[in-house]
Amino acid sequence: MAQAMEMSKKSVDEYTEKLRERYARMTGRQAKGKLLDEYTAVTGFERKYAIKVLGGSRRKASGKSRRGRKCKFTPAVGKALKTLWQAMEQPCGKRMRDMIPLWIEDLKGAHKTTRESIIKMSPATIDRWLAAHKVDGPNKRLPPRSENAIKALVEIRAESWDESEPGWTEIDTVAHCGGDMSGNFIWTLTSVDIVSGWTEVRPVWNRGKRTTLQGVEAITRAQPFALKGIDSDNGGEFLNHHLYQWARDKKIKQTRSRPYRKNDQAHVEQKNYTHVRQLLGYDRIGHQEVIKPLTKLLEKWSLFKNLYCVTMEQISKTREGSKEIRRHAKLNRTPAQRLLEGGKISVQQRAWIEKQFATSNPFEMKEEIEGELKGIWKLVEKLDLKEAQKWQSDLADEGPPPLRSGSPSSASDQQKNQAATVSS
Repeated sequence: MAQAMEMSKKSVDEYTEKLRERYARMTGRQAKGKLLDEYTAVTGFERKYAIKVLGGSRRKASGKSRRGRKCKFTPAVGKALKTLWQAMEQPCGKRMRDMIPLWIEDLKGAHKTTRESIIKMSPATIDRWLAAHKVDGPNKRLPPRSENAIKALVEIRAESWDESEPGWTEIDTVAHCGGDMSGNFIWTLTSVDIVSGWTEVRPVWNRGKRTTLQGVEAITRAQPFALKGIDSDNGGEFLNHHLYQWARDKKIKQTRSRPYRKNDQAHVEQKNYTHVRQLLGYDRIGHQEVIKPLTKLLEKWSLFKNLYCVTMEQISKTREGSKEIRRHAKLNRTPAQRLLEGGKISVQQRAWIEKQFATSNPFEMKEEIEGELKGIWKLVEKLDLKEAQKWQSDLADEGPPPLRSGSPSSASDQQKNQAATVSS
């Protein structure tokens, strides 16, 4: 085949229109073949593609029109969807679809048609509209492990959870050390219910045994169900006589995971990122004055996530060859919705959850959380600056260290001392 001629796009389009008329009038196979030879030699098109172009079933795109069905969602819908997604803590499309009915009525500034369009969106469409706004997050860091002699009294739970009533929880701690484990700093205690996914987080100082027990007691009071069991890792903040005796007195079963098997606590490990790291990040919080405002923030944050943020529920897991197939429920629900629909809580507990839904607004809660979070970081920055100034002042008061403990002696004095020693 002869080499294709150098032609502009406009020239190719004009040449194609002329040859289409000739190609349509021809009836013989041999005549059409010669015309195709000429057309492919001039344009450089592949022969089968050239047949479609001259036949009228295929044409080159003009660049001015978009193929396929026209988009039925307006830019206003995309803007409102982004506002919802950011307020919902940036969930995936499958979770966001089931959260929209809980949030859409409180969305301000959105027209009725915009709200109706957002409700009709599928999870794939939601992800497609939000793809440009998503970025990769930082890698997750986990606190170091520790051991305690009392672990011989606490049995190991290695099997998968198979519970049907709320109250069986996994607990863990997250270090806010900024990458430096030395000194004093705040830890976050995380507890997640296996059945409903109800999650509570509280700050504790230095991961001490007594402060960790106080955090567990605070979480127990905040949960709308009775605590039946706690499963932890092998850290010393959990495997100690304080927590062991407290759980025994309350008739709460205490278990622990296998050493160096963090997948035994997959539920709480996941919440350590979504409920702690995504809110507080990885910076160091090394001031005890932050405990009180941080406790207030995390109480509100836990309630916000439990009421208005859905979680995906795995219903089966099978292995086919080298692949592990996981199937999830079609409808995603919040932990509060699971408790209400499960029928395993008391009338008073149900009334408390319904009251929280009736008296709270997700957008107002989110604004309050953001405001308190900014206040906490300003307080941390102020305390860090004050501590740095104090350290510099103490260093200046001490002055430079002496180079020698005494004044140096002359060479003649050293020689006299040596002669006296020899004579004696």
